[in-house]
Amino acid sequence: MKRSLLTAVLIVFFAGAFAQPGILDQTFGVGGKAISTQWPIRSSAILQQNNGKTIVALLADELSNVNNWLEGTDVRRLNIDGSLDTSFHFDSSKNLFNYIATYEFSTNPNVNRVGYLIYQMALQPDQKFWAIVHSYIENGQNGPFQAKTHYLCRFSSNGKCELISRLPNSNYTGTATSFTNIIVRPNGNILFGKFGDVIRFQGPTNLWLYQYKPDGTLDTSFGINGKVVVNTEVAFYTLYHNVLPPLYGISLDKHNRIFIGSANMDTSNHVQTVTFMRFSPNGNFDTSYGLHGYAQANFAPAHFVFDAMALTQENNGLIVGHFLETNSWNIKVIGLVCFDSSGVLNNNFGNGGKVFATFDSVDNRINALHIQKDGKIVLTGFVVGNRQRLLIAKYNSNGTPDSLFGKNGVLRAQITDADASFASLIQPDGKILLAGKGGYYNNNLGPTIYRFDSVARIYYNNLTASTFFDSNANGIKDMNESFFPLGDLVTTKAGIDTIRSIFNVDKITLDIDTGNYVSRFIPYLPYYNITPTTHSTSNSTYFNTDSVTFAIKPMPGQRDLSVQLIPLSPTRAGFQNNFQITYENQGTDTITNGTIQLIKSNKLNFDSATPTPTSVIGDTMRWNISSLIPLETGNILLNFTVKTSPFVNIGDTLQSTATFTSSKPDLTPADNTSTVKQIVRGSFDPNDKTENHGGKITTLQVANGDYLQYTIRFQNTGNDTAFNVYIRDTLDNKVDWSTMQILTASHSYQMTMNDGNKCLFSLRNINLVDSTTNEPSSHGYIVYKVKPKPTVALGDIIKNTAAIYFDYNLPVLTNTETTTVVNEVLPLRLLSFTAKKKKQNQPAKLDNHQRN
Repeated sequence: MKRSLLTAVLIVFFAGAFAQPGILDQTFGVGGKAISTQWPIRSSAILQQNNGKTIVALLADELSNVNNWLEGTDVRRLNIDGSLDTSFHFDSSKNLFNYIATYEFSTNPNVNRVGYLIYQMALQPDQKFWAIVHSYIENGQNGPFQAKTHYLCRFSSNGKCELISRLPNSNYTGTATSFTNIIVRPNGNILFGKFGDVIRFQGPTNLWLYQYKPDGTLDTSFGINGKVVVNTEVAFYTLYHNVLPPLYGISLDKHNRIFIGSANMDTSNHVQTVTFMRFSPNGNFDTSYGLHGYAQANFAPAHFVFDAMALTQENNGLIVGHFLETNSWNIKVIGLVCFDSSGVLNNNFGNGGKVFATFDSVDNRINALHIQKDGKIVLTGFVVGNRQRLLIAKYNSNGTPDSLFGKNGVLRAQITDADASFASLIQPDGKILLAGKGGYYNNNLGPTIYRFDSVARIYYNNLTASTFFDSNANGIKDMNESFFPLGDLVTTKAGIDTIRSIFNVDKITLDIDTGNYVSRFIPYLPYYNITPTTHSTSNSTYFNTDSVTFAIKPMPGQRDLSVQLIPLSPTRAGFQNNFQITYENQGTDTITNGTIQLIKSNKLNFDSATPTPTSVIGDTMRWNISSLIPLETGNILLNFTVKTSPFVNIGDTLQSTATFTSSKPDLTPADNTSTVKQIVRGSFDPNDKTENHGGKITTLQVANGDYLQYTIRFQNTGNDTAFNVYIRDTLDNKVDWSTMQILTASHSYQMTMNDGNKCLFSLRNINLVDSTTNEPSSHGYIVYKVKPKPTVALGDIIKNTAAIYFDYNLPVLTNTETTTVVNEVLPLRLLSFTAKKKKQNQPAKLDNHQRN
């Protein structure tokens, strides 16, 4: 059996973020980014006043249940240099939140807690700004969340709340409604749109445009009594059950006419229609635009989702959206659609008015579309591939990539371990501000504002590295020689960047900066000569490429076996308890006449094994291994049933041990034995974490360099397929992260490590079915080992908890697995023995212990 790819997974450790001069504006914040240390988790909206100061809305996760607030939004202002403007007084706007709380608690008797969110803001010419505040409620104890009430609010230029106007809600009881795309018109009136919850609406529905006066009252001169109703049955001719199409965008042209954009999908045949509509300044529908008033583009068959819209100076309408893969939430392709000023597809743009692009291998997220003063088109968002990175893409007005920006018009920038952008703006000087979050998976950096130079021409170089097992030591990769996975590739720019990688394929391409980088391959075991020993890459400019191939030459006569016993299920009396034995030839000689032995706990009943044991004698099972070539690995799957009470009770410890031996001596005999101690549980969570020592590791084991072996198990207990699973695992500071090795996993994955102990396992496109559909296939696991630091002392407790994310749901936390450092328990030795001869026919006297 050849080595499984699941045990050789790409790992990237970042000792420092890449320094990339010319990308981030170094005059802003710290190195081009401003980070909030406040409680919110990410930025949601951004605008800039004419004095160059930036106002950002910051969303928060669930707050501590203080004053019955569920979640909220903070609004902050940054100075031109990115520092916090302490003269901004949003915190003193208590009348807004008191108003919301008073209204919600007085009108909804079942309300438990209230939340408030801001996604839309707009600036007046006098630098006051408007925001739409979404009020959410929680009904009863742990009841449902609903968007119930919305408010139009005006704030002074310094952030004080001056006006609150409650907005009209939908006529559908208990459904959610969204207000979107607030615009301040040249005469000071406020225009915005409204649409309902797509999932909950069934039957004919409408979209609405509202216009309010600067004093916060409805402008009855606009449309009909202050609103314009768009009949979706007319606007969209391929409705499926007349499902409401959301209103995604509002724009004004230079004649003060109103453009709105929306989209709809007929789920019966996946035909997607995107639509532009035009209205006069006072809200009259313009039937001269497009076909009977509608400019439309269809995509079939496709799941095309509207993301953003904008108007060029020539009144060309632009729409950007994404295509969802069938049966997946992954976004591989982005689409741009352009209509000319008359409302038909613009044949001078792209191919027949459409442009398609893929920016990264897994996910491409677009959240904003801008038109620069020079007519160029800017898309912003983030991408998810080998890393999660910020995205800026620029196009010329005809839809071709802007070759003067980034690499072929695209900039993918990783500033922290994982960056995301949710809103953006372009400054008058052309610099680009992205509002989002840094350290997205680690959840430790909070909202982050990034400022990029207006011309991001060049940003990185590529280094491609590969390895191969040079079995004949000729320095040439022959046809039968595969890549070598057992080691770290270390690429270093002195004092700035360090990247540590393990390959899951025979090569990997790294993005590196200018300057000199030195790469070397360090095998886990000292049985190999490496050629070259080091490789230098030096670049004074960008967009250069370099490559290196390391030949891993084996030293003959190195014999080294290893074995791991891995528990695949929790231990419960009367239930199945499954194990996997993974064994490997880590040496350079072929192993012959090897033996795998398992001594199971006597509290386990043996059911089956694959492959079948060569022999089974009592609790001992053996498998004969006739031959194992260097780097070859094998697996044995075992099924047991835990005995029931009184033989097994909750809290009992079950111990099983696997060994791998051969007829000749082994260089590292310590890893030829693997022991698992399992504590019997009662009920259990299928998403859990266990460690093989059963909660205790001795000081002698620590001194001998024993590993802690962790197994993270997860199960999709929902009601639909989980396309992606992410596991966040922060290592205890009492373990040495540099000794961490991944042993095996149920699915292909990628792991990145940041700050020395924050791990992210990304299992993308695994399509993990739910337990109600296929229970055996709903499970998964990851197994790794790591050494305690030699400085741990008696009584130290090593703790570990993992957070498991199924797609975009909230995390499922595992139990906290604890391992305590204890004294070595010495074996008992009989020092003396005394006995008396019993008289004939006299019954023996039993002591209390013997009676029991």
